[in-house]
Amino acid sequence: MTPHVFASAKCLSGSNGDPLIEKLLHWLPLVTQPCFLVGGAIRDGLLRSLPDLKADLTVPAQTYDFDLLVPRGGISLARCLANEFGAAFYVLDHERDVGRVVFGTVGRPDWRVIDVAAYQGITLWEDLARRDFCVNAMAVDLTQHPLTVLDPLGGIDDLRAGRLRATSEYALSDDAVRALRAVRLCAQFGFRIDPHTAALIHAAAPLLSRISSERVRDELMKILSLPNPATSLKQMDTFGLLDVILPELNTLKGLPQPGSTKDCFAHSIQVTQALYNLLEGNHALPDTVLPYYEHIIQHLATLVGDGYDRRVLLILAALLHDIGKPSTFGRHEDGNIHYFDHEKVGSQLARKVLARLHFSRPVNEWVASIVRWHLRPLLLAREVTVSRRALHRFFRDVGEVGVSIALLALAENATADRPEAREDSDKVSIVVGQLLEAYFERRGEIVSPPPLLSGGEIVDQLGLSPGPLIGTLLRDLQEAQAAGEVTTRAQAWEWIRARVDATPGRSVRSAGNPSP
Repeated sequence: MTPHVFASAKCLSGSNGDPLIEKLLHWLPLVTQPCFLVGGAIRDGLLRSLPDLKADLTVPAQTYDFDLLVPRGGISLARCLANEFGAAFYVLDHERDVGRVVFGTVGRPDWRVIDVAAYQGITLWEDLARRDFCVNAMAVDLTQHPLTVLDPLGGIDDLRAGRLRATSEYALSDDAVRALRAVRLCAQFGFRIDPHTAALIHAAAPLLSRISSERVRDELMKILSLPNPATSLKQMDTFGLLDVILPELNTLKGLPQPGSTKDCFAHSIQVTQALYNLLEGNHALPDTVLPYYEHIIQHLATLVGDGYDRRVLLILAALLHDIGKPSTFGRHEDGNIHYFDHEKVGSQLARKVLARLHFSRPVNEWVASIVRWHLRPLLLAREVTVSRRALHRFFRDVGEVGVSIALLALAENATADRPEAREDSDKVSIVVGQLLEAYFERRGEIVSPPPLLSGGEIVDQLGLSPGPLIGTLLRDLQEAQAAGEVTTRAQAWEWIRARVDATPGRSVRSAGNPSP
């Protein structure tokens, strides 16, 4: 077979080309040893340049991460590269001789990462054979022209066939996180897994328990951020990966889901997919929600912790939202099932799951809060009307996760497939629209009205002692503002005096009733 030759460096970097790659091609021949571009950048470049790929493969528009491989001195070359181009330098692994060079700022258009490693085998071929999948086991010597793809394991043929194939019998057992990576690559590019590789993944699944929690967590979150999370989750379940990573989900199997013909496990996956579809605009949003779509996307782009934004954490919360059901299963006298307080139990279980996967405390609190309060919008939808006071109390209780909770309720409502469960569908959409309107357009009026009085003023003017009563008065005063009952300082003082007078053992008169 004739080796594939890249027509230009543009194929390696993306649709717009990359000045960094051009600079490397001019500078690297000066380093006096071969320097190979390997891994994902070659795969992505071939996806952009091969004319006979399977039609359903996803072709990446741009490459941001580059892996370089040299016979020796990976850290040394990385340091020289950083010095030459004024980039940041880090040592990734002293033992394996790997250094990292970071260009620009994470998330910005100029952001690029280059990892430079020394051979882990004696030769380049041995190093490539130790990689995970054949589509990732190709190399291009950047010091030689033309840029020719070295493909000892048939990675190009696999790309043409849309096939994901392990490099060896030991590729997955040597590093079990690669089993998760296989699922991620299928979601990312549209690959199908070779049958023998599928068997290797299934065999490697139990070994995930030996992998660091951080690596498992990061692969899981990458999967949840990609299209068709339901397909990926079902694939993970088939391979036995979910049993190891999230055994709490396994206990949902066979558990009846109210309002659905599916069990709680299938329901959780269905809600996760429905939420993804809503956020991507794949399904028509209700008219009550559509005006806030751009606000929602911007809101969910905010980082919470560990480099994860509100969007992917909402997807994770959707997956975990019912894990409290197995331990709260019960039946009414008429035989209908119930799961009283499953959201409270589920919140505590979610905290344990997130701690086990070594998420930071802010992430833990964020996801657990979504699980804890995910029923609130559905309960609001049962009311005849939803008052401004009720909207205020919702956000007062749940805080900044309120938008995420509202969206999860919308996704859950969209999955109901029994007639009796669909009756209130429009009401849920209306309530979610009201919550989003309050948060995005009437925040200062309903969600958090600016205080008309301060605690210090109340203490000084009414002769009260600082304490819990002051906090309660301020909280209730803000609620009265949100309800539209108090709009001026004069009304606020009148409201405060009346509340103090109505408090047993307290009165404005006993405090001297000073004039504000």
